[in-house]
Amino acid sequence: MAIAKVSVSVDADLLAEARELAGRRGLSALINDALRVRLQHARVGRLLDEMDTEFGPVPTEIEEEVRRQWPQTGRPVHFPSA
Repeated sequence: MAIAKVSVSVDADLLAEARELAGRRGLSALINDALRVRLQHARVGRLLDEMDTEFGPVPTEIEEEVRRQWPQTGRPVHFPSA
């Protein structure tokens, strides 16, 4: 895999926290991982949009049932609105 060197502007406090989190792995590895995750989220979002277009939105009853059954992680569950 080719590596490209780039220059970016980042909030100073965010950068300090990122450097601390990155530790020995280094800031480049952390940013590479973060970009990979963000891009994957965007791809999944596009797929869900395509599925909504093709099949329609998830019915409210099913959405409510999933919310009741989904393990509570402490994080909110968001469904795309139609």
